[in-house]
Amino acid sequence: MDVSFLKVIFALMAFSIVILSVLINTIESKLPVAIVQTFRYGKFSSEKKYFLVNYVEVPKNWFKHFYSFAAIWSTLGFVLVLFTFVFKVSVPEYVTHFLDIVALKNRRTSYNATATTVAMFCMLIQCWRRFYETHYLSIFSDSKINITHYVIGYVHYFGCITAILAEAPSPFTGLSVDHPSYFLVNNINIRLIIGIIIFLWAFQQQYLANVTLVNLRTNKEGKVITYEHKIPIGGLFDKISCPHLFCEAVMYMALYIMLWGSQIWPYVFFWVLSNQCESAMLNHWWYQSKFKMYPKERCAFIPFIL
Repeated sequence: MDVSFLKVIFALMAFSIVILSVLINTIESKLPVAIVQTFRYGKFSSEKKYFLVNYVEVPKNWFKHFYSFAAIWSTLGFVLVLFTFVFKVSVPEYVTHFLDIVALKNRRTSYNATATTVAMFCMLIQCWRRFYETHYLSIFSDSKINITHYVIGYVHYFGCITAILAEAPSPFTGLSVDHPSYFLVNNINIRLIIGIIIFLWAFQQQYLANVTLVNLRTNKEGKVITYEHKIPIGGLFDKISCPHLFCEAVMYMALYIMLWGSQIWPYVFFWVLSNQCESAMLNHWWYQSKFKMYPKERCAFIPFIL
């Protein structure tokens, strides 16, 4: 079986997060301090520090950098798709050559031009919304993250946008009679509609959750009054500790529905799901340890389940 670079990178990231999560959740006290410090960040960062790891940590607010990259990369991807499938402009040869390198030359078309355009637009608005939030809404403390978390952010968004293009119809891949290479409203089927509805719901709920977190640190005039963590309430926070992480996974699930048949997106989705789940669990356990009156009925990641 042919294995592309994109499959390998997402599979490695997913495998790494699963293995490290199991180790952190079961035998953390027996692990080297360097590994724990590298894995944990933010409010649930490791109390013990290893001096060499300190040198490869960057401010947490550097998250905004890879969202700047994501906004630009998704814009380029959407414009390329729009001009190709709507305005019938030829794709530059260097684009197909690039896709041949990262996703194999003999890759096949997995979905039609309409699904490609809609999915790319969803990634576009998500990347630009996160750009807005990290630059103008979110309030970052002075905590640090390991440089690996920073680099993975770039890899993730580079890979997601590229993955959508890699299995799009001709001219991004070879000719396919099953998947038209032009945008048609008639190709908006029930599966695509369901994916759009789920995505937009999660998109809105994630924004509301982020606003709730910001409001915990600001007054009515929007000025920052504290960097302390408080118990968020309202909306999905009444059901789970981390609705913003849950909604992230739901959005990628919605994209999986839109891009049904993709050979690469399952790897993307599993990576996002495993990463968001572990982050939610660590957040949930931190809240429980920090606040004695933390709601017992509140789950960590999935309402009523986990």
